[in-house]
Amino acid sequence: MKKKHIILLSILTAVSFTALILLTNILITRKKGNILSGIEFSASYSDRNGELLQVFLTSDDKYRIFRPLSDFTPEFIEALLMQEDKYFYQHNGINLIAINKAFWNTYIKKSRRMGASTITMQTAKLKYKIYTKSIPGKIHQIVSALYLETCYSKNQILEAYLNLVPCGGNIEGFETASWYYFNKSIRELNLSENIMLCVLPQNPTKRVPKNGKTPSELISARKVLFNTWIEKHPEDSDKEIYMEMQLSTYNKFPDEARHFTEMLKLKGIKTKESLKTSIDLSIQKKCEEIFSSYLNQNKIFGVKNGAFLLLDWTKMEVIANIGSADYFNDEILGQNNATISKRSPGSALKPFIYALALEQGKIHYDTMLKDTPVTFNEYSPDNFGSVFKGPVKAWYALVDSRNIPAINLEKSLTERDLYDFMKDAGVSNLKHKDYYGLSIVLGTADVTMLELAKMYAVIPNLGIKKEINFIPSKNLAGEKRILSEESAFVVRKMLEENIPPYENIPAEVKNIPIAYKTGTSTGFKDCWSAGIFDKYVLIVWIGNFDGQGNNSFLGRTMATPVMFNMACNLLSEQNKNDFLPQKPKPEKVVQIPVCEVSGALPGPDCPHTELSWFIPGVSPINKCKIHRKINIDTRTGYRTDEEDGKYIKTVTREFWPSDLQSLFDQAGLPRLVPPDYPPEEFKFDYTKQGFAPEITSPLSGTNYVFRKKNTKRNQIVLSAVGDADAKELIWFSGSNFIGRTKPEETLLWTPEPKVYELTVTDTKGRSDTVKINIIETD
Repeated sequence: MKKKHIILLSILTAVSFTALILLTNILITRKKGNILSGIEFSASYSDRNGELLQVFLTSDDKYRIFRPLSDFTPEFIEALLMQEDKYFYQHNGINLIAINKAFWNTYIKKSRRMGASTITMQTAKLKYKIYTKSIPGKIHQIVSALYLETCYSKNQILEAYLNLVPCGGNIEGFETASWYYFNKSIRELNLSENIMLCVLPQNPTKRVPKNGKTPSELISARKVLFNTWIEKHPEDSDKEIYMEMQLSTYNKFPDEARHFTEMLKLKGIKTKESLKTSIDLSIQKKCEEIFSSYLNQNKIFGVKNGAFLLLDWTKMEVIANIGSADYFNDEILGQNNATISKRSPGSALKPFIYALALEQGKIHYDTMLKDTPVTFNEYSPDNFGSVFKGPVKAWYALVDSRNIPAINLEKSLTERDLYDFMKDAGVSNLKHKDYYGLSIVLGTADVTMLELAKMYAVIPNLGIKKEINFIPSKNLAGEKRILSEESAFVVRKMLEENIPPYENIPAEVKNIPIAYKTGTSTGFKDCWSAGIFDKYVLIVWIGNFDGQGNNSFLGRTMATPVMFNMACNLLSEQNKNDFLPQKPKPEKVVQIPVCEVSGALPGPDCPHTELSWFIPGVSPINKCKIHRKINIDTRTGYRTDEEDGKYIKTVTREFWPSDLQSLFDQAGLPRLVPPDYPPEEFKFDYTKQGFAPEITSPLSGTNYVFRKKNTKRNQIVLSAVGDADAKELIWFSGSNFIGRTKPEETLLWTPEPKVYELTVTDTKGRSDTVKINIIETD
C-alpha cells in the first residue's frame, strides 16, 4: 500500500506540476496578448490616401499585409463565417459533431476525405505549421486549437486567421489577396469579390485565378456560397448573374514609387500594417508621366537617366519621388537611387553663399560685383565659356551663375561660410573644410537630392531648417535657424528674377513666381534644377550613375525645362483656393532707391535710381562712386578744375575701375568715361573720390614658398586695378620703393624670404595694402 501511495503521489505531483506549467504558460501568453507574435509581415507602403504603392517579400518569401479585424466589413466577415465556420462564436475551438462526421467518412467509411477544421483549428495549423494529414497531426491541431481558445479572445483568433490564411501561391491574408487580385483594399470589395475571396482558401491550388481567367472550380464554389448568402439576404438575389461571370483580376501588386519605398525599407521605416507615406499617388503618376516623356524626347542628346523629388516645404513632406528613370533597366543602373546618392551639385549651392553674404552685410540685392579674371594662390576659377561680364548686380550674378562673384563672396565671409552652412543643414560625410577650399563654391562637396531639397526648403521657411518627413506628420522635428529671416527672403526674391527656360508659360500660372537655380558638375556628369513655387520645392537631376559626362548635361538647358513642365502642370491643376497666400515681407526688410548703374546708395550725381531690397542696419551703405560731375573745357575737350567760364561745361561721367573698363572695351560697350587733364597740367584730387587701387596679386595673408634649388622662379607677380582716373600706380615694400606700373600691368619682384607689407598708391593718393609671408625651403 505504501508503494501504491508513493506512485499515486508521484503521478498527482507530475500532473499538478504539468498543470502549473500549462497554467503559467497560458497566463504569460494572455499577458502578451498577441497571437501573431513571431509572424513576419511584409513591409508594405501606401500613399497618403491609402493607395498601395509597394509590398515587399518577407524573409520566408511570403506576401503578408496585416489588416486589423476592425478594418474588415461586416459583410465580408459574415460571408466568411458562412463558408468556413458558422458556429465560430459558439464553440470552444473544435466542432465535435463535424469532427466525428469527418472521422467516420475519412477513416472508417473511407468514402471521401472530409475536413472538420474550425477557424480556430485552421489558425493553429497556420501559426504552428502543423501537418494535419495524419491522426497525430490532427490531434496536435485540436490540442493547439483548445490552447488558443484558452489564451485568446474569439476576435483575436479571427484576426489572426484573416491575416494568415493562404490565398494562392505565396499570397497570405485576405488584405494581401485583395490587393493582388483586385488592386484595392478589402474594404472596397463588392459582394461578388468578397465571396470569391471567401471560397478561395478551401482549395487555392484549383481555385486561384490565372491569366485573367476564373477557374470553373472557383465559379462553382462561389455560386454555392452565394446561394447560402441569399437565404439570409434575399435583397441581393439580383446579383446572382454576377456569380456566373468571369472575374477580372490583376494577379499582381501595385508597383509605384519603388525607389522611395525601398529607401524607407532600408531605413527601417515600417510598421506591421501598411505604412501610410507622404506620397500623393495622383501627383506621383503625373510627374512620372511628364518626366518620362521629357527623357524620351531628349534621347537624341544622350539623355538616359534622371530623378526628381517634390517636397511640400510647409509640412516638409515628400509628395513625389523617383530615384532613376527605370528601376529595372540595368543599362542605366536603374536600381541605384539618386535620391540618396551623393552627387556633385555644381552651382546649385550658390544661393546660400549669397544668403550668408546678405546676412553678414557684405552685399544687398543690387550690390555691384566684379566678374573679372582672378587667381587665388594656384586656383584660377573660370566662368562657363570663359566669358566675363564685368560689373554685375548681385541678383544677376546669382541667377546667371557667375563663378567669380560667388567665389569672391565666399572668400569674404567671416562669420560662417558655405561649408559651415552645409554642416548646419545636416549634409553628411563632409571632409575637412581645407579639403575643399574655395572650390566648394563650384560643387566639389557632394550632396544627396534629399540634402539639397532640405537646404532649399530653408529659403521659403525663412531661414529655418526642418527635417524631411516621409510619412504625414503634424509635428516637425529638428527645427533650427541657420539663416536670418531677412536674408532668406531677399535671396528668394533674387532667384525669382531667374528667367524661365521658355516663354509659353500657361496663362493661369504666369503670375506665380518660380524661384530657381541650376547646377552643372565638372565634366558635365550631373545637371540640376532646384525650384521653389507655391508650397513646393522641386529638385530635378539628370545624369548617369556610371559617371559618364555629356556636354548636353547643362542645368539651365536640360534640367530646368522639365522642372518647369512639372511645376506648371502642378500649379495649373491645383485648386486656386489652395494656393498659399503671399507671405508678408519681414519687418526688417525694406525697399530703398539705389543707383541704377552701380547698385550703391545714390550720390548727388547719379542720374537714375531704382528700388532695391535692403536690410537696414545690416546691408552695406556705400555711396555710388561711379557717377561724378566734372568740368570740361569745350575748346580742348580736356578736363579742368575751373568751374566758371564761357567754355566750361559741367557733365556727369562714369569712373570705372580699370579691370572693369578693360572688359567694356573688349566687349565694344561704350561708357561715358572721363577725359584726361591737359598733358602739361597735374591735378591732385584732395577729396580722394573714386575707387582706391585694389591689389589682385599677391593675395593678402598668403604664404608663398621659395625653393633654394630653383631661384629663377622665386619671384612675386605684382598687379593691381585702379580707378578710371588713375594712370599710374606706385609700389612700395614698407617705405622702400619697388616700381611703377599702369593699372592691371604686372611687375615681377624678387624679394628675400621674410614677412612683407606691400602698398600700392595712385597719383590721387588712394592706396591698398596687403601682408604676405615668403618662406624658403629645399
